[in-house]
Amino acid sequence: MFKQKSILRYVVEFFVIVSGVSASFWVEEYRESLQNKEEMYKVLNNLKIELDEIDVYSKEREIVFNKDSDIIRLLTDNQSNSLDSITLLVKTTFEIEVAIIDYRGFRPPMDRYNSIINEGTLKFVKSDKIKKLLSQLNNTFYYYIRANIDDEKIIQQKISTYLIENYPEIIISSGDMTENNISLTNYVNELKKKINNDLTLKGYLKTKSRTMSVKSFFLKEYNKKLLILRDEIEEYLS
Repeated sequence: MFKQKSILRYVVEFFVIVSGVSASFWVEEYRESLQNKEEMYKVLNNLKIELDEIDVYSKEREIVFNKDSDIIRLLTDNQSNSLDSITLLVKTTFEIEVAIIDYRGFRPPMDRYNSIINEGTLKFVKSDKIKKLLSQLNNTFYYYIRANIDDEKIIQQKISTYLIENYPEIIISSGDMTENNISLTNYVNELKKKINNDLTLKGYLKTKSRTMSVKSFFLKEYNKKLLILRDEIEEYLS
């Protein structure tokens, strides 16, 4: 009888210990899950803030990208009304100069995203869809835009060199119209004449125009993906 009571006591003690350890593990696991959930919301909120900033930046970039493309298209266009269209589109010769011999970069705010990647806190986000959209936005489409900007920079440098060697007056006359005593209409008119009479220059500009069009296309796709991602994060947070 005494032996049975001892065994029973040991069994009870064993179950008490096991129950205590299990409860401790459960409490720890629950506490950890709450911390992970808190980290996830922190990550998603940071991403949401940055996506709002990128949205503003990308819309501004889309406007100037399209404007530059329109300027080049009108300068290389043979339509009779293209001159009037250019003077309605721009207010200074500097805007034309930027479109021809410069380029527009694309550097959206990505500090929060880069910090999340470097710190490894993206692991707290359990949504595979959000992770996939983030990768498409910040890797795939961002890379395509940057790659086309690099291509544009190459042709832009060739155009700049060609103009300096063959038409330095275009560079000298651009900028401040008052200082150079030249009207916007006269500047555009002379520029169009040179482009129409020089197939090499026209070819350079046509090449730049195609590169700019591809860049604008991928920016539109980038903006579409951004909106989808932002909506997905907002839905997840709610």
